[in-house]
Amino acid sequence: MALINLNLLGDQTTRVPQDQPVANGDTLSLNLSGSNTLIIDGVDVDLSGAISAAVGGDTIIEATNGANVNVTSFAGVGAGNSLTYRIGENASLGYGGGTLNVGLLNNTSIEFASGGTGTLSFVAPTANLDLSARPTITGLTAGDKLNVSQGNLIGDPTPASSISYENGVLTVYRSGLLGVQTPIASFNAPDLPTDGSFSLDADGNVVYACFLRGTLIATPDGETAVEDLREGDRVRTASGGVATVKWVGYRKLHRNRIPAKDALRAYPVRIAKDALADGRPVRDLTVSPGHHLYFDGRLVPAMALINGLTIVQDRERVSFEYFHVELDRFDILLADGVPAESYVDTGNRQMFQNADTVALRPDFGPAAGRPQIEGLTIERSGRYVETLRNQLLVRAQMLTGVRRVAEPDLRLEIAGQRIVPSRVDPASGLYAFDIPATAAGQDVYLVSRSAIVRETSVHVRMDRRRVGVGLASLALLRGEQRQPIDLMDPRLQGFNDPQDAHGTPMRWTMGRSLIPAALLAGEGAATLELRVLRTYSYWETADDATVLAA
Repeated sequence: MALINLNLLGDQTTRVPQDQPVANGDTLSLNLSGSNTLIIDGVDVDLSGAISAAVGGDTIIEATNGANVNVTSFAGVGAGNSLTYRIGENASLGYGGGTLNVGLLNNTSIEFASGGTGTLSFVAPTANLDLSARPTITGLTAGDKLNVSQGNLIGDPTPASSISYENGVLTVYRSGLLGVQTPIASFNAPDLPTDGSFSLDADGNVVYACFLRGTLIATPDGETAVEDLREGDRVRTASGGVATVKWVGYRKLHRNRIPAKDALRAYPVRIAKDALADGRPVRDLTVSPGHHLYFDGRLVPAMALINGLTIVQDRERVSFEYFHVELDRFDILLADGVPAESYVDTGNRQMFQNADTVALRPDFGPAAGRPQIEGLTIERSGRYVETLRNQLLVRAQMLTGVRRVAEPDLRLEIAGQRIVPSRVDPASGLYAFDIPATAAGQDVYLVSRSAIVRETSVHVRMDRRRVGVGLASLALLRGEQRQPIDLMDPRLQGFNDPQDAHGTPMRWTMGRSLIPAALLAGEGAATLELRVLRTYSYWETADDATVLAA
């Protein structure tokens, strides 16, 4: 943990630790003059320094490749020069607190690189707070993180509780006395969407539970599109009764503004016609993944039913709108013929863009939680959901003609030639493939059926990995020599990250995995031996190439 003085005088680019020995935990004290770029590549450092008052000096500080940079202080940025921070791949930037010079913020820019893996942590000062002095943020997108708190860099800062976005300015608030929202930071943010799809909740999570635009809701007079329902309208319930609409919430989302961590809970789930039963739904129904559907006295979220065939998560929509219907009492609606829950306020009303339309109506006050209704339970996993999933998997096969199979159809492909195993030992999981001498020096592709983990299991999984076979070992045999191939070798392509399988290291293939020629060096015929520790359940189509290319 050394203190390192860097004098960057004149226009130049410096990369550490390549150009200057720097280690994790070091402090860099900068003396900058002119236009300079400092790239901090993969190391964790504290940063302080001064910039000369010379007009026209533009300083760029870039953190990349997992670097974590904590700016403790900076001085000297005047009207004629600027300071730009760039947050690159898997990198983070932290600055602020008691050492923050608020007067420098108007000349400070923060740029997020593409890819959605950067983090900005900003600690607002408790004294000399000036919200008119603000940095400019650009490139903030799905997967990036903006953490704002108020306090000192040491101690326990108070986290932000809400945000607003108006006229290109993002303002961040914390909850003060009696719950009053107090502004603590503001940023120029010219490229955020203006429709409210960028939001922050107390836990940093985004949760949606709604119908998509176009969903038809049963009413006593026929079906009405959910977006056309209004307060006072009457709707039919699954029990045969009639209920009154109190409120319809809506929200529009954009794919490029959904954080990666929220994708499973945000992207809509499409349920094909008849996927649940004959006439359920009567046409394709699309809901949010957290929306509960009704089955024999139980509510099950749509995300627990995804199978990749008749119930799929649609990640291709550029934008989409969710609607939710609040009734005069919680009940089960009929949406495209499917019994589904009405909205109940569990403290999440603010996720809707029109939440303020109920703010002045006291009978719409937040409920303590989902009401307890006799005979109605919520099931998100466990035996009931597994039984339901199995029934829907069987039904999906009946509707599509696609079979669920356990045989991986493991084979090699070398220069377009298909090679099947010459020996298989099911007890040990050993597969042996004979590679002819004419294929020496060629890349080898290990090909099999594959499946998305959560789609073919009867158990509820949120795992979106595509898996083929789980390998415990790879080896090349040539003559009397046996050459193990390290499963962790970075030159292998098309493999999932390693995992522990009851004490044995294992890597799942992805259905078409590359073993490059460099790992198979040598001349003459050879045998490639694989030990398969696990297989999975796969959807088999008439043409397996379709599955493997997916």
